[in-house]
Amino acid sequence: MAEDSSDRHHSHHHHHHHHEEDEATVFKNKNLEAKKRRKIMSNLLFIVLCALAVVVTLAVLYVYSVN
Repeated sequence: MAEDSSDRHHSHHHHHHHHEEDEATVFKNKNLEAKKRRKIMSNLLFIVLCALAVVVTLAVLYVYSVN
């Protein structure tokens, strides 16, 4: 019975099969792109925070040295 229902499910989607594969591929690629983008974003954020820390440190040192 389970075999029959899975067969029916398969045949029901048969005419969309290629389209589904394309969608799956697109979805997978989007996921990969999102992961890459997230990695780039986290790296960028890290760099920005480091730069900010350096700027703040320099500003503090400058203020102390001027006084």
